[in-house]
Amino acid sequence: MSAAEESKSTRGPEAVRRALIDSAKTLMGMRSPRQVSGRELAQHAGVNYGLIHHYFGTKDNVFAEAVGEATESMAERWDAGGMLPVNTTDDAMSYRTFAKLEVDDSENPIRDLVNRILAGQAQSTGRPNTDQELLAEVAITTALQFGWGAFEAEILGALEEFGAEQDSLRRRVAELSLRLQDDS
Repeated sequence: MSAAEESKSTRGPEAVRRALIDSAKTLMGMRSPRQVSGRELAQHAGVNYGLIHHYFGTKDNVFAEAVGEATESMAERWDAGGMLPVNTTDDAMSYRTFAKLEVDDSENPIRDLVNRILAGQAQSTGRPNTDQELLAEVAITTALQFGWGAFEAEILGALEEFGAEQDSLRRRVAELSLRLQDDS
């Protein structure tokens, strides 16, 4: 890192940790963590490469923390009230991180999140988590959530030539997703 870059870099333990985690979330929205080098992560965060190892041990630990935060953020949203409209806010980027995530069965945050969604919806509706209609509702709602989050930019880009406007389209997608739930 040059002297000019060093003067612009992030300072302080919490600021460094936060910058690395936030950068990991952003980069995961674009590529698999396996495709992101530790040096690229550090550069994106504006920190010295050695700080990854100092604060997290490995680059993978930074990405694990980022996935944990993204999972918790999404789960809190679901815990708040069962089935929700498709998340069309700017924080839907969390769903994009999961589209790029390569996971193994031992630690699968997607499975954990779907199980949490199911538990919340079962509780809010008073139905058992084995109810086949409930399972279908959770499946379609989860697919819509992840699909929108993963491909929002591409969907908007494809529909721009037909006059789609981001805020209006986001609002209508959220409204239509609620209507799907009402029809079930």
